[in-house]
Amino acid sequence: MDLTKKSIQKIIDYCEEHGLDFQSLPEIIDEPKVAPMVRGIGFEYVIKNYLINLLKKNDNLTVKKEIINSQLTVKGDDLQIYERDTKKSFSLECKLAKNNSFSLGTKNKKYSHCSIKVMRSRTLGDEIIKRLSKKGEATIEELKSHKDSYLYNHFDLVITNLRNAFYITNEDKKFIFRPNDEEWSFLENFCNTKNHSKIDNDLKNNHYFANSFDLAPISKNNICNRKKCPNPNDCKFIPNYPVFRFDELGKVWKNLKYIEKFFSI
Repeated sequence: MDLTKKSIQKIIDYCEEHGLDFQSLPEIIDEPKVAPMVRGIGFEYVIKNYLINLLKKNDNLTVKKEIINSQLTVKGDDLQIYERDTKKSFSLECKLAKNNSFSLGTKNKKYSHCSIKVMRSRTLGDEIIKRLSKKGEATIEELKSHKDSYLYNHFDLVITNLRNAFYITNEDKKFIFRPNDEEWSFLENFCNTKNHSKIDNDLKNNHYFANSFDLAPISKNNICNRKKCPNPNDCKFIPNYPVFRFDELGKVWKNLKYIEKFFSI
């Protein structure tokens, strides 16, 4: 039995075990409440397989993924890269671009950009805030003003894919990839081709990473816009939607195919 048939059989067995209708699975996955979760977690596995293939000849770096029952009090990494030379593990957070967030430019941002959705799925409660503040990483005031944000040291790298920035919600409330004419024109220039199928393929297979420190205002790359933030210029929290600048590719955000250079610094 080939790999595809084995995977299909596993899905059939899963449905039978849990009393699900296998034939309805495509509709279930496409439900507006389910699709974002499936695509978000699915992206973690896309990056896992991408990195394993990219680093297969590198004896110093190993890609790991641990399955953790997510709780606010438990720090779980989407992925890890273990560096043998230093015996260090680096945590990777996989986050897709925000739906329909591409812009050719605005009044305040006069450059092509999109937003990367980097935020907690659940906000911090008062008890959790007290516990975290006792660790000394942030004050209660700082944590309360960033209940749905991550401290930059929660993970080492953020990995993203930009294709989601060109998604819309159609009349059937389904998430679909559908750039408009202006966006296709931009993508033709960005990907250096007028072939839309090739552009779509390039977007699927090109991923980007950023050092989490570089995304927080403390790095001096931006200023915190939270009104109640006590330290907007030196804030240690990553904005919920950090900006990806297409005109500064290689500065904060770099192509994931160059990730080995991060470990050789």
